[in-house]
Amino acid sequence: MDTNDLSDKNNTSEESHLNEPSNAQKIQDKFDEISNLVDQLSQTLQEIGGWSQSTLQLFFMEWLRNVAAAKKILVCQILFIPLIILFIFSLCVSIGIVFYSITGHLLIGVASFLIAFSAVLLALFFWQKHLLRFLGFKQTISQVKEGMDVISKATKSFD
Repeated sequence: MDTNDLSDKNNTSEESHLNEPSNAQKIQDKFDEISNLVDQLSQTLQEIGGWSQSTLQLFFMEWLRNVAAAKKILVCQILFIPLIILFIFSLCVSIGIVFYSITGHLLIGVASFLIAFSAVLLALFFWQKHLLRFLGFKQTISQVKEGMDVISKATKSFD
């Protein structure tokens, strides 16, 4: 019975060794897993590199747009400030002339001058407001936020 027990134990241990993967297979599996992680990391780094390059290009495009808008705003301000001064001056002169005058023809002339000057000032005001919309880095900020979301999701998937 001792011989049978021994042979049964040997058979059982041989069967368990056959069912279990060998150490070489375990090492190969771990190596494949590490290799897959390195490949995923490499791919993620390439995507981050492409994203950062496109974000940098977007930043420079917005920078150039801001410089062009700032130049136009400066020209608009150069025109706007003297016109405001002249407008206030002309209002004062017009009020004086209106109160001084007794004929209707002078009032019509002053009113048409004021309406034309007001239209110019109003147009400059709206043009300046339009140009101010181009200042800022809205697209770059949204691109960076989107990239940070992608990176955080990628790091969570590695966990």
